[in-house]
Amino acid sequence: MIRTNTVLELKNLSYIFPDHKGITDVSLKIKQGEIYMLYGGHDAGKTLLLQMLIGTLIPQMGTIKLFGNSNYLQEKRRIGYVPQEPYCLGKMSALDMLRYFALSYGVLEKDFDKVLDLSHVEKKPACHLPLYIQKKINLGIALLGKPDLILLDNPFNGLDAQECEHLLSIISALKEERNMTVLLTGQDYEIASRVVEKYGILAGGKLKAELTPDKINEECKRCIKIRTPQVARAITVIQKDFPQYEVLGDDLIRIFCSSSYSSKINSKLVSSGIEVCEIGITGMTPKTFLSSLAGGEPLGASDYSR
Repeated sequence: MIRTNTVLELKNLSYIFPDHKGITDVSLKIKQGEIYMLYGGHDAGKTLLLQMLIGTLIPQMGTIKLFGNSNYLQEKRRIGYVPQEPYCLGKMSALDMLRYFALSYGVLEKDFDKVLDLSHVEKKPACHLPLYIQKKINLGIALLGKPDLILLDNPFNGLDAQECEHLLSIISALKEERNMTVLLTGQDYEIASRVVEKYGILAGGKLKAELTPDKINEECKRCIKIRTPQVARAITVIQKDFPQYEVLGDDLIRIFCSSSYSSKINSKLVSSGIEVCEIGITGMTPKTFLSSLAGGEPLGASDYSR
């Protein structure tokens, strides 16, 4: 077994479909024991990236290293994968599904993962169980091979608050008790922020940024507010250099960038003959900040610190 502190390393990874959607030139590293989130909206490329990690698709360009091995398909057995939509085998019960997949791993029934606690539903048809339980069954199957890396595609989607709490406790246990590396996807910042240690922001198939929680908190304190009666003209001046902005009123613009750019923005506007009534530093919520990076839909005023 190759010993390395880096569980996953992607370099210039690309896969483009005929409709031009896909991922382009994605590079990142995930360390052993880290909980990493690929954050992005629909068509960002999150699921596509996971499909390449498990070998469903082969990258058109770039490289994948798993556990230091550039022949990453040799390491597939060390990966557990939980898809976004849970799968069931006909009307098999939870227990029968676990037994079915356990055969390929040589796992005995007494070794089924106890952290999931499926004993109360193990004899019921899995397809008739609530979504959360189906996800737990799929997670149980993914853990049969005792993986070192677990992939969770949009795991909190469709779950209520209590179910999310239970899933968070399971993810925390996998890390704390087994030093397992976790890669999950989604947009559920408020939920995931309680366990995630690093975020990779995907938008339009490209990795826009990699951020730690501390960096996100730091950046959320940095937002430039501009008040001008010439909003439309101001936008034409600033959007080339500062494409992440929000119009919050007839005379108010918020630009998502470091506060160090305030003088530069002011100079550009004034030299273009645009009246600047007010320019200052303000803040924003982490949800707003990540949404702006990921190209999300504009959020309401309640999402901003004024």
